[in-house]
Amino acid sequence: MHRGFRNPNTSKLWNKKLFNENQMLLRSPIYIDKISKVFKYIKTHKGKFLDVGLGAGNLENLIINANLNIELFGTDISSKAVLNAKKQFGRNFFVADIFNLPFKKSFFDTVTILDVLEHIYKEESLAALNEINRVMKKGGHLVTSVPLNENLKELDKRGENYNMHLREYTLKIISAELSSSGFKTLGHDFLYAFRNLYWLKSCIVKLVSPLRKPNLLIIYCKKK
Repeated sequence: MHRGFRNPNTSKLWNKKLFNENQMLLRSPIYIDKISKVFKYIKTHKGKFLDVGLGAGNLENLIINANLNIELFGTDISSKAVLNAKKQFGRNFFVADIFNLPFKKSFFDTVTILDVLEHIYKEESLAALNEINRVMKKGGHLVTSVPLNENLKELDKRGENYNMHLREYTLKIISAELSSSGFKTLGHDFLYAFRNLYWLKSCIVKLVSPLRKPNLLIIYCKKK
């Protein structure tokens, strides 16, 4: 709850949006790059893997197709997302929010929270990250991603905050919150939302970074 208002990110909303928008996501170069980078990182870590806010299961499909030695688990507030995951990947998928994960303490080796934290009010973020910490093993790995430089005030003013983002992040802010919740940052990637020539422009902007602000942050952490 925030200032008397309920969080607009409900199961009903994401049941409606999720699969309608997934084909568009799969054609998005920045999304493909994000999933590829996260997959490249987590495939080096065996054991139990939890995807919080699993969505349409695109990351899980990569893991299954690669025949990795990883046991898949996932949660989402969307009942349709969880039903789809159960049909494709097995029973270890549950309708749950990030504040109340249905798992015991120190259960997971690796956890991802991709494009989830921006849907949580600022004053609730530490509670969410502490719950993630609770279910992770000491030394376990966490990967999270958040959008950057959205100018939410302007989007809200124009009525164009279609994804119901509730806060804006910077690398400094999320690094501080992760540290306060018991995580050590190992590294990060900035991604840029180029509509064409994505890979070429992404390489150029990394060499001359002041030319453009990044649109997405992936941050890699380890539980202390």
